[in-house]
Amino acid sequence: MAGNHSFHFNAFLRALFLIFSAAIYTAILGILAFASCLFDRSGRWPSFFQRTWGKWLLRTNGIHVNAVGLEHLGKDRAYILISNHASILDIPGIIAAIPLPVRFIAKRSLIWFPIFGWVLYLSGHILIDRESSLSALKSLKRAVALMENGTCVIVFAEGTRSPDGQVKEFKRGAFLLALQSKVPILPISISGTFQMLPRHGWCFWPATIEIHVDKPIPTQGIPLREIRPLIQRVRETIIQNLKQ
Repeated sequence: MAGNHSFHFNAFLRALFLIFSAAIYTAILGILAFASCLFDRSGRWPSFFQRTWGKWLLRTNGIHVNAVGLEHLGKDRAYILISNHASILDIPGIIAAIPLPVRFIAKRSLIWFPIFGWVLYLSGHILIDRESSLSALKSLKRAVALMENGTCVIVFAEGTRSPDGQVKEFKRGAFLLALQSKVPILPISISGTFQMLPRHGWCFWPATIEIHVDKPIPTQGIPLREIRPLIQRVRETIIQNLKQ
């Protein structure tokens, strides 16, 4: 049952099927997305295949998404979506729920995953080499350019998945990007994914992903010296909106 992270054979089989279906959908839709990247530099078709991938994966594996606060997403501007990160299921959950073009900021090593990594790179996701400050700076400039063209950028501000489901301290990078670009921050709270598929688990319990989108937090006019209060405000908002 959800929340019990001991080993269950049926839940283990469901986890294997989740991996299998993810691989199949990535191969099918990834090839289509890869081809579309070569002919469509606007990113419209890669975004379509990305959302289709997320929806198919969740539906096939009995995962529902309940998203509230989508009215805070204005269609005429970009945002930096900052979210907690408790499970790999957060990624298809956000992709399926957010009805706008979105790109993730992720580690550059993902580019070596066949098809998946290539599509990430070609479709405009921001892949950062954390070992190189110069490379990271160039990647962040690409993120600013994306948002200037109306594309939302998603950042898991903890930097990695939480090992226990609790929201860890946030890193500064996303907030420096927000202050530099003057783009509003949308706090995203994701609940339920840790109970379904924890970071160190080998079992999967399908349930409902709860996504709460809070009101935009303006960043224009906030000086760099006030970045800590901004980080704290966003983190506390995300924690408050988690479904208990």
